[in-house]
Amino acid sequence: MSPTRPKIAVVGHVEWVLFGRAAAPPTSGEIVHLAEPFEEPAGGGAVAAIALARAGAEVVFVTALANDAEGAATRERMLAEGIDLRVSERAGRQARAVTILDDAGDRTIIVSQPNEYPRGDDPLGWESLADCSAVYATCGEPSGIAAARAAGALVCSARQLEALIESGVKADVVVSSLTDRGEEVDFRVLGKHTNAIVLTDGDRGGRWMSTDDSGLWDAVSLPSDPVDTYGAGDCFAAGLTYGLGLGLPLGAAVQTGAAWGAETVCRRGPYGIAL
Repeated sequence: MSPTRPKIAVVGHVEWVLFGRAAAPPTSGEIVHLAEPFEEPAGGGAVAAIALARAGAEVVFVTALANDAEGAATRERMLAEGIDLRVSERAGRQARAVTILDDAGDRTIIVSQPNEYPRGDDPLGWESLADCSAVYATCGEPSGIAAARAAGALVCSARQLEALIESGVKADVVVSSLTDRGEEVDFRVLGKHTNAIVLTDGDRGGRWMSTDDSGLWDAVSLPSDPVDTYGAGDCFAAGLTYGLGLGLPLGAAVQTGAAWGAETVCRRGPYGIAL
C-alpha cells in the first residue's frame, strides 16, 4: 500500500435523502414547498466514503442497504465512485431523510425511519479491514464497531458513543461537536473508551485533547462563498481519518479534516451538484 494512497474503511449507514431549499424550516401546522429538489444517497457513512474516494484513498465501505430501488441506486452510486462496497442486505425500505436548506445556508434534517447498520456477524470480510490504515465508524451497532477495530486507527462519531462503549473496544479518536447537541461527549470517556477527543466548533475552529497532549486549531478560510452545511461534519471526520491513515499526528490530521469540511460548505449537497 502506497503511503500516498492509504487504504481506509468506513463502517456506517446510508440514508436516501431528498434535498430542497426553503426560506426557513417548517413550523407547526405550516406547509413548506421545497425548491430545487434532488435525491441521492447520503448520511454519515456514504458521505465519508465518497469524500475519501474522491481524495484518492482506496476505500472499503461496510454498510447495510435495503433490497429496494433506493438501495440498488445506492449500490450503483458507490461502485461508480470506485468504492469497494461490502453490503449486508436488509428487507424493507432504505432509510430516508429530508434535508431543508434555508436562506442562511443551514440545514435541517428530518429522518423518516431508523438507520440500518452492519453487524459483526454479517459475512462482510471484516478480517480484511486489518489491511486498512484507518477506519471511520458512524455505526450504531456495537458489534460492527468491534469488528471495525481490526483496522489501524479507529475514528468514531460521537453520535455513536453509546455503541462504542457497549462494543468494549477503545477508539483512537472520538469526533464531537461544540455546536451540535447530538454530538456532545462526556469527557470521562477519555482514556477509558478513546485515546483522544476532537471537538469541532464551526467557524471558530476547534480543539483536541488526548491522554497526553492537547491543541487548538483555527477555522480554515473558505475557498469560496458558503452554500450548504450538509455533510461538513462527516467530511471533517473523513479528512481526519485520511490524515491518520497517512500516518500524520493528530494535530496535523485535524487540519486536514478542517480543510475538507470547509470545502464541503462551499458546495450544494454533500458532493456538489449543479442546479
